[in-house]
Amino acid sequence: MAGGPGRPAQIPDVMLHSRIESRLRDAVRAVLPDADLSSVQVRPASDPKLGDYQSSVVMGLAKPRGLNPRALAADEVARLDVSEWCAPVEVAGPGFLNFRLSAAAIERVLGEALGAAVPFVEAAR
Repeated sequence: MAGGPGRPAQIPDVMLHSRIESRLRDAVRAVLPDADLSSVQVRPASDPKLGDYQSSVVMGLAKPRGLNPRALAADEVARLDVSEWCAPVEVAGPGFLNFRLSAAAIERVLGEALGAAVPFVEAAR
């Protein structure tokens, strides 16, 4: 993974939330092709009881279109495949998406970080 002389080393994408966010963008694009994908964000959950990560993007996308946010969230979840990292995604409240990481995914990502040519701590700087 290391770059050659004068080239930066390749930094592995070991951040699970960015992988989940990318898949969520794909699902949003499939359901709402005209949506502004820059609004798609996955953030740490505000309460660990809700999961590891969450997104409120569906509510922001539903309102200007006059759509029911819970129904839109269900459509998004039907097209969202994050099973390699998460338990089934939960729709909560008015349309929050809650993500719970699997122990196997955490173990894999930690292994990737430990085996990276550029140490994860240095890559995060």
